[in-house]
Amino acid sequence: MASRAEELAPGDLLGPYRLEELLGEGAIGLVFRASGPGGEIVALKVLRAELSADHEFLRRFAHEARTAREVQDSHLVPILDAGDAGGRHFLAVRYVPGSTLDARIAAEGSLPPKDVARVAAHVGAALDALHAAGLVHRDVKPGNVLFDEDGRALLTDFGLAKGPAYTVLTRTGQIVGTLDYLAPELIRGQPATPATDIYALGCLVYECAAGQPPFAGKGVFEIGSAILEDEPPDPCSLRPDLPQAMGWAILQGLAKDPGERPPTATAYANVVRLARRT
Repeated sequence: MASRAEELAPGDLLGPYRLEELLGEGAIGLVFRASGPGGEIVALKVLRAELSADHEFLRRFAHEARTAREVQDSHLVPILDAGDAGGRHFLAVRYVPGSTLDARIAAEGSLPPKDVARVAAHVGAALDALHAAGLVHRDVKPGNVLFDEDGRALLTDFGLAKGPAYTVLTRTGQIVGTLDYLAPELIRGQPATPATDIYALGCLVYECAAGQPPFAGKGVFEIGSAILEDEPPDPCSLRPDLPQAMGWAILQGLAKDPGERPPTATAYANVVRLARRT
């Protein structure tokens, strides 16, 4: 897919927003840091032109944007505005200048157990807020988790990940992007549900604990096959100082059968938290 970055540039106006810096681009659009009419700084997601011509996608995008704007949780980056200007559809969310979880893992490797449990709790709370509103995030991964100035983990919505590692439902029944956080049922072509988000959260927490996703080091087809057929390695085998009970708890989110996963994201986070204390 050709980049659309040349169509928009810092200094351009898009509706009431002035673009300041291109932060990244992915499967469905570009992400800019932008300033609003009152000088407030936002992260502005601009849909790709080909998706702006897809009426079914726009209908679903507008519906989910309206619903998500009503979701309030201290660990979910809030959606501030949605609209279009000259046929370019955009979504404005709170700008968080901190680093991402994937950048922290890349710099530090595996996180201390207390931080693993903390990230699980924060992201779990954000997911439960979305699920309670009838939304499924579909793109839970370390690149979509930001740390604010207080060290809180915040989940970004609508695929505001930087770089090419992108997983987003673009059209009904069609999934593109990295396989590392995809639940087995998604690979089989089944629809995304809260349970698929819990699986992705399990992969994210596993990566926090072990420094890599459950099936790292494999090719694309090998990863897909492993997700469907293989049990993930015990994270304690990659991280000997991790409490054994915590390794067991982390794996509960990676059950092949959605019905065997914890019923909510917070329930999963609580299993991880309690295991750290045993």
